[in-house]
Amino acid sequence: MKKTIMMAFCILLLCSLLLIATIETANAFEEGYSYGEYSGFTITVDGEWTNDNEWTYAPWQSISSTAKFAGVISITGDVTQYNIVEFFTDNTDDPDDYWQICIHNANENVTAPTASSYRFDIVGHTTLKAYQGNGVDWTLLASPPPGITWVNTLSASPQNSSEHWILELSFNKNTSPITAQPPIGIRVAMYDASKPEEGVKAWPPTPQDNPSRWGSISGYVSDIPEGFSIMAVVLLSSAAAVGAFSLRRRSKMANPSNNK
Repeated sequence: MKKTIMMAFCILLLCSLLLIATIETANAFEEGYSYGEYSGFTITVDGEWTNDNEWTYAPWQSISSTAKFAGVISITGDVTQYNIVEFFTDNTDDPDDYWQICIHNANENVTAPTASSYRFDIVGHTTLKAYQGNGVDWTLLASPPPGITWVNTLSASPQNSSEHWILELSFNKNTSPITAQPPIGIRVAMYDASKPEEGVKAWPPTPQDNPSRWGSISGYVSDIPEGFSIMAVVLLSSAAAVGAFSLRRRSKMANPSNNK
């Protein structure tokens, strides 16, 4: 009986936490644009599918009928956020092409880029430019911050058999400025200069300068995959909570001023 009561309590607690996260995300970011990061993936940042199963079970999001992206998390060693973006109809190398990833490194409702807002533009498939919010607009950083790895290539993939641009990138949450645990804001965009009439494709299709209109990474569990038990989900959520506490503790140890 005690075990049954304890199990019911754990399930109720988990549901409550997920409900709170959902409410907070809806308040802070664009409604209807949210995904949860799965763990257990082995990702090689090389700008292509290293094998046919590398990204298969990731939570894919449609940017438009011609573009998709996905994101997962690794909690083995350093906590690392991985993203892949595929632009199925772009196979030209134009100097004005760009990828753009915007991340709001906090769960707060702000309508202009703040110090918690970061924007990463990969221009001409060759150059990463990093920006940080200043409360009103964006400030170009003198150099990209550490802990960010990216590669883009012209490749085919299981998502589309024609050669097209694929971007893979990662944010090491121990060394990059992207340190917060979900829910956090995210906006993914791209532009093909050879087709200017198509304009910028973005998820969500909202302004780059308004974090409250971006989508969100809602948490580490967005669904219960087939074959998962409720106890497995409880354990995953517990692991995420322990990881978040450990990351915060390491951050405070590395920055004693945070303890004041």
